[in-house]
Amino acid sequence: MVEDVEVWKQVFQELTQEVKPWHTWTLTLDKGLLPNVLKPGWAQYQQWTFARFQCSSCSRSWASAQVQVLFHMHWSKEESKGQVKMRVFAQRCQKCSQPPFEVPQFTQENISRILNNLVLRILKKCYREGFKPVEEIPTIKDFSLEGPHDSDNCEACLQGFCAQGRLDPGLQSPVPPPLPVLSKDAKEPKITATTIKLSCSQPPPKVDKFLGPTICPKLPNSPKAASAPKELKSEH
Repeated sequence: MVEDVEVWKQVFQELTQEVKPWHTWTLTLDKGLLPNVLKPGWAQYQQWTFARFQCSSCSRSWASAQVQVLFHMHWSKEESKGQVKMRVFAQRCQKCSQPPFEVPQFTQENISRILNNLVLRILKKCYREGFKPVEEIPTIKDFSLEGPHDSDNCEACLQGFCAQGRLDPGLQSPVPPPLPVLSKDAKEPKITATTIKLSCSQPPPKVDKFLGPTICPKLPNSPKAASAPKELKSEH
């Protein structure tokens, strides 16, 4: 399964080049990636985050705060090269009779936050450096979500990787705590609320220099989210 992850790759390259400019890291999509199933020498990072979905059959939209993003990472000291494999678990419409699984739509701000978290884990697990303990940067929710998680239509839940039993991400504050800064000279990124949808048919969108070569910057106050469309449903 090939999806458009060029935005994720570009952001990841900028972040890794800021902290390890002489090393080469790659980010690839792997639909077969499974939590806690690791090859020798590989490490794992998981994050449950906020994203939106739209049904390709009926055009219905919904949001979820339990979208699982999985990363496996490996560092070769001899070659000065690192690999990251990524999987984003999908959800499907609860109204259609035979709905396909849909990939989530992320804002550029949340992509930046997720990958900041990833790079901090790379520094800690692959280079044995960085902050101790590493605090996770929470993603931004457009609005509050109510009701139980729709596990019957969640790909991760159906495959036995349910987010139930952990702290509900929907209960996290949309305003993040102060973030650690790796570089004193790092500039703050310009972050927009443009939605990015992983797509196999559309060309990669042009990304502004909102991210800059910055790792874990002190982010500005969260932009006021636009009002959700009337038809949008919450299924976290």
